[in-house]
Amino acid sequence: MIDMDDDALIAAADLVGRTGARGLEIGHLHDDVPAEEAGWYAHAQFRGARITEEDHRGPTEAAEALARRLLTGSMCTHCHGLIALSDEGATVYPGSLRTDGSVWTAEEVEKIRDRPQCRYRRMGNRWVRGCEGQTPRPSTGPNRATRRARRRR
Repeated sequence: MIDMDDDALIAAADLVGRTGARGLEIGHLHDDVPAEEAGWYAHAQFRGARITEEDHRGPTEAAEALARRLLTGSMCTHCHGLIALSDEGATVYPGSLRTDGSVWTAEEVEKIRDRPQCRYRRMGNRWVRGCEGQTPRPSTGPNRATRRARRRR
């Protein structure tokens, strides 16, 4: 029997929705095997990409892994800091996958090297940013809504 952590599942689903994904799917690949061996996966569908975490022992582990993958290499939309998932800080390498399916270039990694970092953590059923309650930093470039409006023209 698989232990379900409802808070982790809710937090992952909430985070996927906050990233702008168009869908979330959690399932397993193998039938007629113990649940822990079923090859659980979770994927988020975006406009042009699908981000997947697969081959986990249960749905909670798959959802949690997907949430961590979506946060890794991302930037906080509030303070524009690079998201860190541990006190050791965030790391991004050229070629690392971003949420939109693209990869970080060497030039982009160099530009963000000195950016502040924002420590995200899961608290109960929600992922919380480290800059919670702080005044937002001004954006260094066009935000998502501005880029979307430009594409529609």
